Amino acid sequence: MIVQRSSSKTRTLVIHTGGIGDFLLFCPCLKRLAEEGPVSLAGADRDRLNLAVVCGIAEDAYLLDDIEFGSIFSTPTSRFEKFVAQFDRVVVWMTDDGGQIRRALLSAGVSDVRVYAGLPPKDWQLHAGAYYSESLGYKVLPPLVLPFEDDGFAHDAVIHAGSGSGRKNWPIENFVAVADALEARGRNVEWILGPAEAGLEVPHAARVIEVVSVVTLARHLAGTALYIGNDSGVTHLAAACGCWTVAIFSVTEPEVWAPRGERVSVVCGEAWPAVNQVIAAVDRT
Repeated sequence: MIVQRSSSKTRTLVIHTGGIGDFLLFCPCLKRLAEEGPVSLAGADRDRLNLAVVCGIAEDAYLLDDIEFGSIFSTPTSRFEKFVAQFDRVVVWMTDDGGQIRRALLSAGVSDVRVYAGLPPKDWQLHAGAYYSESLGYKVLPPLVLPFEDDGFAHDAVIHAGSGSGRKNWPIENFVAVADALEARGRNVEWILGPAEAGLEVPHAARVIEVVSVVTLARHLAGTALYIGNDSGVTHLAAACGCWTVAIFSVTEPEVWAPRGERVSVVCGEAWPAVNQVIAAVDRT
């Protein structure tokens, strides 16, 4: 059966291979694209892309292997060409210095092909979200709000001491000191532990939230009163889920990479912020 497309709607495929934080910073643009017509996603990790699917921003998500995307670097397969040909527009967030990605998509019959580097250039001085919106020709877009329900999860204070890079991790003993201070005030502190935190030595008696999937983690965060974490994708997710978020920065520029939202407090120092600075930020939430 042939499905007729509506002439007033643009069907878009977005290919995004970045981490959770990068993807969430792009999501305001994704919402804007969805206003023009249905959006599908493809990437290396369906779990993080499903955040947008579950929230109704995107229709579906595919793995790059499912659509045989890798074939464009040799001879595009018929499966790849048939898949992308159903879209009016394809937006790819990958480096394409030789133009091979663009040529393959145009050859498959896509009329509107847009290929951009997945990250802002090193000399970029605005927020990373502005890089995505400016690339697509949009004005500044509001911060992302993910409409997740808490599904009965309820957490007082949650700490995530890891990130995708060890150099972005505030010393674990500082997180422990913050946890001790909060517990001395009668707050119930829990820790998020995923694969990236396998080597972190959290307190032996710590209450732990096991990460089953990114979507389930979002539901935990939607039911969280306070979150404290590094410059990480999970911190961006906490901000997007609406809980009070204290983000700790040092080696990366918060002007570019800080999570956005009305309930976000960023703490940074010349090297690392002191424990009392983070506790003061908690007191302001």
